[in-house]
Amino acid sequence: MKDIVLNNRIINKDDSPHLLNLEHEKTAHSHYLELKKRLKQNLKKEIYYKLDNILILKEIKDNEYYKIDGYKNFESFIKDYRLAKSQVYLYLRLADAVKEGFIEEKYIIEHGINKSIEMVKNKKQGIEESKQNPLKPLRFQLKNEESYNFYKKHAKFAAYLLDSIFSNKQELLQEFLNEFENLKSKKGK
Repeated sequence: MKDIVLNNRIINKDDSPHLLNLEHEKTAHSHYLELKKRLKQNLKKEIYYKLDNILILKEIKDNEYYKIDGYKNFESFIKDYRLAKSQVYLYLRLADAVKEGFIEEKYIIEHGINKSIEMVKNKKQGIEESKQNPLKPLRFQLKNEESYNFYKKHAKFAAYLLDSIFSNKQELLQEFLNEFENLKSKKGK
């Protein structure tokens, strides 16, 4: 009987194709597992090297060691090493976060550079946002130009005054509110 060729595999009546495929799958699977293991090890080594490079770049920049080789500025130094300026400054930001205690080296090793940078950006952005007043500015129109000029010149005092009256002098606030309502109702008649 003649051998049959399928997809560059020669199948003859003595060999079972199912057994050959099963054996090939087992070796391919074990080879794949070995490749994954090596990849994980290499990536872990790579993250240690990157973290070390980040800390090296930070120290070189902070202590201006690049001037020893005659570089005028840090940008010239990183350009000579063919490092992307934006990436180096992200790394420096990450190094600052490690130094300030925002993030630990362990977190960087476990989660990677990109996720760590993203976390630092979000944390710092949250801090910057918390420094801003979350309340929207109050806008109103004054009828008297003299009072307008006074409150414009003393805007923080005006905010303090209004807030103090609201917090501590509710009776006075209610009295003015009643007076305003009476004036409004008299004008409406």
